[in-house]
Amino acid sequence: MINLLCFEELPSMIGAVLGIIIGLEWIAIAFLLISQKSGKRFTARRDRKVTKKSSAIYLAHVAFFSALGVALLYLEFPLLPATPWLEMNFSDVPTLLASFMYGPITGAVVNVVKIVVKLLISGTSTNLVGPLSNLISGTIYAVVAGTIYMLRRNKKGAIVSIVVGGVVFCGAMWVCNQFILLPFYGMTEPSVMYTALWWTLLFNFIKVTVTSVLTFVVYKPLSRALHWQTDPSRRKKNAQTQESTGESDT
Repeated sequence: MINLLCFEELPSMIGAVLGIIIGLEWIAIAFLLISQKSGKRFTARRDRKVTKKSSAIYLAHVAFFSALGVALLYLEFPLLPATPWLEMNFSDVPTLLASFMYGPITGAVVNVVKIVVKLLISGTSTNLVGPLSNLISGTIYAVVAGTIYMLRRNKKGAIVSIVVGGVVFCGAMWVCNQFILLPFYGMTEPSVMYTALWWTLLFNFIKVTVTSVLTFVVYKPLSRALHWQTDPSRRKKNAQTQESTGESDT
């Protein structure tokens, strides 16, 4: 009997542990943001003079990622027969791309915009439970991955950021499913909830893996295409390279 009770309470224990881990990660991120000195990477970009042209280009890029996220939200399809209420989509790819290019705050903004626009266009059939869950998990994904990549902007940093962000995403969705989604769908029986939680974890693992691979493959080419003519440092480097090689833009 004791073993059976422990087995049935395992999802609650896992949910509590994951909630604590997510909370600690948010505290760590906040500590890193506060403890950065004024001359380091978090404030380097803020010290640059922002022109009207660059501001307009930034807003255009945010609008582009948001619109792409909304479009991808409509391209949903079921993935696992055991979780028919979960549908696969790739809308987190634009969110991560925006977070890597412009920082975690921009990624969070894109995630919020795409969900709000989708709600305004087609509404929801889950009394805001589904959109709220996507809002929480997607924002956490963007903030965690974007913050880590901000600290180390190289290939290793990108891999670490998407892996850690994916783990936190799965943890956040476990908590949301346990305390919000599954009870909303009437899955309150411990044995039923236990099975559903592990199936949803598998679903989210597949989703995070596909999202991470797509983001990793697309990020560099897209970043170069969007920033090559808008980043002064890149234009200067390009001009120096052309001078040394004797090439011209024509």
